[in-house]
Amino acid sequence: MKKKILFTDIDGTLLNDQKELTPKTRNMIDKLTQAGHYMVLASGRPMMSVMEVGEQLGISKNNLFYIGSNGGIVVEAATGRTIMEKRLDMKSVEYIFKICEEMGIHVHSYTDDAIVSKKQSKELTFYQQTIHMPTLLVERVDDAFAEKPPLKCVAVSIDGREKLEKLKDVLTPWAEGKITLLFSNDKLLEMFPCDSGKGKALEWLSGYLDIPVVNTLAAGDQDNDISMIEAAGMGVAMCNGAEHVKEIADQVTQQSNNEDGLVPILEKFFQI
Repeated sequence: MKKKILFTDIDGTLLNDQKELTPKTRNMIDKLTQAGHYMVLASGRPMMSVMEVGEQLGISKNNLFYIGSNGGIVVEAATGRTIMEKRLDMKSVEYIFKICEEMGIHVHSYTDDAIVSKKQSKELTFYQQTIHMPTLLVERVDDAFAEKPPLKCVAVSIDGREKLEKLKDVLTPWAEGKITLLFSNDKLLEMFPCDSGKGKALEWLSGYLDIPVVNTLAAGDQDNDISMIEAAGMGVAMCNGAEHVKEIADQVTQQSNNEDGLVPILEKFFQI
C-alpha cells in the first residue's frame, strides 16, 4: 500500500460551524489513520491551540502531525517534538506593532505558550473566545521574546475587513520578499516569514516522511489555505469557502463542512 497524507485546515473544513468533528467525518479519519496513512491538522492557529484541538477531537496520535502558525511550525503529535519552525526577526515584529499602533489597529503575537499584546482590547477579547491561551500584556513587545522571536503576528478587526485592507496596503512595500501578509478570515490579517506558509510546510513534511507530493491531499476554505491547496497532489476547497479559493482548487466539495463535505473525496483518494 502506498502511504498518503491528508493536510486539512481545521475551522470551516474539518470541523462544522459548532467546532465539532461529526461522527461520519471522525469515522473516515479513523479509517485512514488505521490504514497507515498520515493526517495533518494545518492551521493558522498558534501551536498550543492546534494541539488543544487535536486533544479535544480525540484523534489517534499515531501518524498524526500538527502544523501551526500558517506553516511556521511542525510538531509530531505522538512525541510533542517540534521538527521544523520558521520565525520572524524582532525588527520586523517591532515595526509591525509600530504601524498597527499608529493606525489604531489591534495587533498581537505569541510566545510558545501565551498571546502577547500591549493591551487588552475588544479585538483581543474576541480572539480569546476561540484561542484558549494565557495572555501576556507587556509595555515593550521585545520584553516577551528575549529567548526567541515569534512565528507570526496577527492584526485583528471586528468591524470588517476594510481597516485590515488599508493596513495590508501600507505594509506591502516594506514586506515584499520577506513577510507574507494574508487573511485567514475577514477579521484576521496574518503576518509571517515568506519562507513559511502552509504550502511550504506541506512540501517539507512530505519530504521528511519520504512521501511523494502526488500522494498528498490538502483541504481548506480561506486565503491562508491557498498555498497548501496549490502545493498538494490533490487540492480541495470546501464549497462553503471563499470563491477565489474554490477557483484554484482541483476539486470543490459538493457538501459543506456542516454536511461531512470531505468524506466522499477522502473515500476516493485514500481508497477506503
